[in-house]
Amino acid sequence: AYFAYDSKKSGGFTCSHLRFGDNRIRSTYLVNTPNFVACHVPAYLHLYDVTAGLKKGGTFLLNSLWSKEEVGNHLPDNVKKYLAKNNIKLYIINATNIADEIGLGNRTNTILQSAFFKISNVIPYELAVEQMKKFIVKSYGRKGEEIIKMNYAAVDRGGEVEEVEVLREWADLNVDTVQKDDAPEFIQKVVRPVNAQRGYDLPVSVFVGREDGTWEHGTATYEKRGVAASVPVWNPDNCIQCNQCAYVCPHATIRPFVLDEKEQKGLGEEVALLKTQGKQFEGTAFRIQVDVLDCLGCGNCVDVCPGKKGQSALEMVPITTQYDNQKNWDYMVQHVSSKAHLVDTKLNVKNSQFAKPLFEFSGACSGCGETPYIKLIT
Repeated sequence: AYFAYDSKKSGGFTCSHLRFGDNRIRSTYLVNTPNFVACHVPAYLHLYDVTAGLKKGGTFLLNSLWSKEEVGNHLPDNVKKYLAKNNIKLYIINATNIADEIGLGNRTNTILQSAFFKISNVIPYELAVEQMKKFIVKSYGRKGEEIIKMNYAAVDRGGEVEEVEVLREWADLNVDTVQKDDAPEFIQKVVRPVNAQRGYDLPVSVFVGREDGTWEHGTATYEKRGVAASVPVWNPDNCIQCNQCAYVCPHATIRPFVLDEKEQKGLGEEVALLKTQGKQFEGTAFRIQVDVLDCLGCGNCVDVCPGKKGQSALEMVPITTQYDNQKNWDYMVQHVSSKAHLVDTKLNVKNSQFAKPLFEFSGACSGCGETPYIKLIT
């Protein structure tokens, strides 16, 4: 086994290269033509070439947030085309929901490991279940019976994996591989290939003028990974405009915005706004806006929100229900001017959050307790 990582901390990209055989395996190179590929994070379908090298007649397992009937509507065309042209068997399991139901939070690895053994036939599934449960007792025995039961349930429910029909017409799909936007050349030619695990394919020529390792600032704002399973949604009826949510966010993905009358007109009528508190903000509107695609779903903002009368102004919901909210974030950062000059941003926590942080979208762990300090200083 070999594990390749990106530069981000927990929640970042990990690619596990596993080989199985009757004889001792001495290979020291990556698996380039696998028989089996599993994608544990649905967002990776759009970020990486998840089917690269998968052999004809191979197996693809997806941790899917969608049912058998829905998943075809959410697979990228390049993935569907590859599956159909190469006679790949497609399996899905909603390990994210299962983990949440049995109390494991976002820990899906045991469920997906069980699903792997269920469909791969590397060893008899019953033997795999037996050995996994023995290892659970060995690993978590000191943590109590409840932890063991939850992990046992994860193993058992991994068997709920389902096969999905790969439609023949997928093989005829036209795939557009060019990402159309206004990103700078450095982002398009260097940053995106590196982030997509294709850095080895880059020619030396793209680094001319950067021999000293110089890297542009602010490249993280173009990542938009969308890797959170759940993200916060704002309920203005329960908001007291304390800005605590923005204060504790490790990645600066939830922020208060103050809009003047002209800026308000650029938003759709369905976008909720509040009258901004404070005489200095007279005539303006207030909104807490979430950056859906950069949020890592830690829930710190929800935990700290005081709300009104015990009712929080923030609630975690599946990210699939919030994709349309991303355009509101884009509007806020592109068209809403800073109102930080209207208050003393060093006076208190609330005021500090009206200033734009210069440290945003870092590679820190989801829920990191250190990055909020760095963000606040900037």
